[in-house]
Amino acid sequence: MQLFTISVVTVVAAATVATAAKLETPPNSAANSAFDTDVANYKYDDSSYSYCNPGYPSAQSYNKVPSAELELLQLVVRHGDRTPVNFIANETNSWTCDGTEENIYLHGAGESEKNTTGSFKQIIEIPEWNGKFGFSNHLWRGSCESGELTDRGKSQHNFLGSQLRSIYVDKLGFLPKELNSTEEVYARTTMVWRTKNSAESLFGGLWPKRSISPAGAIPLHSYPSRIETMYGNPGVCPRLSSLLSQVVESAGYQKFLRDQGPLMTKLSGIFGVHGSGWDDGWDKYVDVLNARQCHNMDLPCSSSVASDAAQISEPQCATADDVTQVTHNANYEWAYKYRDHPLSKNYTRLYIGSFVGTLREQMQGYIDGKTGKLKFALYSGHDSTIWPLLNMLGAEDKSNLWPPYASNLAFELWRKQDGSRVVRVIFNGQILALKENWCDMNACPLEKFFGYIDDFIPSDIAAECKEV
Repeated sequence: MQLFTISVVTVVAAATVATAAKLETPPNSAANSAFDTDVANYKYDDSSYSYCNPGYPSAQSYNKVPSAELELLQLVVRHGDRTPVNFIANETNSWTCDGTEENIYLHGAGESEKNTTGSFKQIIEIPEWNGKFGFSNHLWRGSCESGELTDRGKSQHNFLGSQLRSIYVDKLGFLPKELNSTEEVYARTTMVWRTKNSAESLFGGLWPKRSISPAGAIPLHSYPSRIETMYGNPGVCPRLSSLLSQVVESAGYQKFLRDQGPLMTKLSGIFGVHGSGWDDGWDKYVDVLNARQCHNMDLPCSSSVASDAAQISEPQCATADDVTQVTHNANYEWAYKYRDHPLSKNYTRLYIGSFVGTLREQMQGYIDGKTGKLKFALYSGHDSTIWPLLNMLGAEDKSNLWPPYASNLAFELWRKQDGSRVVRVIFNGQILALKENWCDMNACPLEKFFGYIDDFIPSDIAAECKEV
């Protein structure tokens, strides 16, 4: 029996929202260099790429599908700017996440607002005495947990929500000016708190000044992490681990690791890290470096007190050029795993195929009249949600880069005057361009779109996951 409902109120400071559009990418000394690796079929200019900020949809550049009516909007987003999730020795930076307050209270499910425990406010406390009596060199200073959505990240999604409002409310009149019925929206996040805060911030920009009454609360649906489908879940799908091992052990990927080995050795020594995840991929290096660079923080340096750091004669520091090359390497790694290796299609099917099936089923349900008043569905996830979807669709190289914070991938369902339907796909404010133009993503016929994505939807995910 469910006894209590948790109500969460997130308040985004107006000053923070006002500066969202002005967020800039930190300077990068190697920003204008084209990535050139000797790995075949991967050479292109990514000089305009920014990990820190996405492209936002704009009412000025947005155009309707001609002679058609918008029926359903599905939006998949990555959470906004966050603190790192991987720790390194000798942390010198300070992270703050207290510019936005979150009030929480409990009340009996289905009961009146008056039956509550009172309001509470979550505060992350990192004591000043941590270095003397606590776990020195294991956490930064400030007011943030690892992987927490920063105030900047909340501002990014609040701004994204306001941009969506300018298009789907003000320009198209598709969504209501005020959300009086939550039956028109569906929202799902992962069980990771930063995706919940991102969704809350986005809704705050899309429908500002909503009531905090429980009766008007937007349900935020989440799957238990054990059965989550918005990212790969090897815990319940061992086949994923088996396929990934084959990809990583392939000659092409091993050559890539050897080519970039000196940089990995240098950085792991500076960070004082080693072991799983640090010697066979670039994800953790991206996390450590890009999160800091997005805030113009000092990049990590080595120190003699790093107990497990490599022996270095004098302190070394990571550089802006290192950040650029690490990002290049990560972009290559993900394209190789999810798109370019012979096993990529099957790996992507098992990794994100069930979620693709959810999107398809919801779209078909709307067509069949089974979704009620639904107009807008929001899915707040991770880079590991967005990127496999881009690889599945066959995005061109410039779009198939590590999804920036607050990346947004929209699927619009339109009905034309002749009764036929088309799907439009928009990524970070631009019609998605494909590496192989299997369909025009500005208006792809529904049957063709379904026919393509059906190849990525497992008919029996449980059975396929057990195959090892």
